[in-house]
Amino acid sequence: MKILKTALLGCFAASVTLTNANAADLPVKQTAAAVQYVEACPAFGSGFYKLPGTDTCIKHFGSMKFNLAFQDERSAWFGPGAAAVQAGASNTTGWQLSVRPGWDFRAPTEYGTLRSVIQLRVDQRNGVHENDDPVLTGNMRTNNLIYRGYVEWAGFLIGRAPSQFEYLDQDDIVTAIGGDPSTTLMQATYTFIGPAGLKASLGLEDSSAWSSGAGAVTDLTTERGGIGDGPNRLFDIVATLSVEQSWGNAKIAGAVHFTQTNGDLDSNGVPDTTKIGTGWAVLSGVTFNLPMLGPKDQLLVEATYSDGAVAFSGINGGAENDFTAFERRGQFLSGLQNFWITDTYAVNSGGTWDFENTKAWSILGQMKHYWAPLWRSNLTASYHKADVPDIGFASTGYGDTSAWDVALNLIWGQSRKTAEVGAEIAYKSTTQQVSSAIAAAAAKNSIDIDPSGWAVSFFIKRAW
Repeated sequence: MKILKTALLGCFAASVTLTNANAADLPVKQTAAAVQYVEACPAFGSGFYKLPGTDTCIKHFGSMKFNLAFQDERSAWFGPGAAAVQAGASNTTGWQLSVRPGWDFRAPTEYGTLRSVIQLRVDQRNGVHENDDPVLTGNMRTNNLIYRGYVEWAGFLIGRAPSQFEYLDQDDIVTAIGGDPSTTLMQATYTFIGPAGLKASLGLEDSSAWSSGAGAVTDLTTERGGIGDGPNRLFDIVATLSVEQSWGNAKIAGAVHFTQTNGDLDSNGVPDTTKIGTGWAVLSGVTFNLPMLGPKDQLLVEATYSDGAVAFSGINGGAENDFTAFERRGQFLSGLQNFWITDTYAVNSGGTWDFENTKAWSILGQMKHYWAPLWRSNLTASYHKADVPDIGFASTGYGDTSAWDVALNLIWGQSRKTAEVGAEIAYKSTTQQVSSAIAAAAAKNSIDIDPSGWAVSFFIKRAW
């Protein structure tokens, strides 16, 4: 019995030893690594998160918008010397796709937040949207550019950004409405933020974005050159003062604008000395919140006046809008096209240069009303006028021009929470002063000197 007991204990001990040895040979299951979650940056607002291993926070933003447009009979004619009368030959329909992805980088520093913004703009369009785009690919025009690209730090903004002169936010308007320019441009601006919502800025902006028209130079002996953009060394000077409080907001802005003669060769083959022309513009705008009508209802009114800087009044140039265009860069009315509204005209009399500026002004009003949280309308109307100097009328045949326009839309959706779908109808009427020669040629070709017409646009937009 003792021998059997000893044998059983020995077998048990051997079994335990063998089991431990086999277990040691088995792979050991490793503990899962800790998941590295994205760290939010609430100090910079919603949507910002920290790039791993850095103090930089980033936010993705942007939009994609598809627009389909219709308008009445579209005939473009530019007066005597034009290649052809396009009566009924141009498109009255068209579409446009605009994609604008962007990124906002921010990081804290001892001198305040260091911010860098990059936003691309890729447009494709055809039909009534084609006119004056920079690139033609088959039957479709495309446009690719840096829409925004700037560094903002310690009150300074340097790079490409919306002009500080602008006031009206045109994102809710499809049709080109005169009165407020809409453009981004190169600039260097300093902004001071004061108490009670007060803000002031002073900076330099690229003058080429604000140039308008081709210009004209008249010489008593021979015609030379034209008016071009201000030289690169001379940027426009723009200053603003604004305030935002519970009742709404207000802004005044002023600009000094530069143009130059191109300096062609004189009769002896000697280059003329380039001469610099100076213009200026002012803007005043106010927006009232109307909570008695709706939580986000607003009434906006603005006015501009310019002397030798007509694009600041929303005419041609930087506004991408002329008197007879429904859409920025496209959709023209049926009738005579006046593209000679320019900043200034230069006269060389006996070797002495003198500039005569075009004066322009505009007034615009917009009523925004929310019918329901996801339904809103914008009723926008404007009147703008350009007073062309006598030398301009004598050299081009085009004189004083005025226009009024009105647009009404209905939009469903909420930005960055749903897609936005909308429809807009607009009407525009133009009155133009032209020479007897242009008037006779227009009558012969059955072209309206004072065109008017309507356009309808439908769009869907997704913002993120």
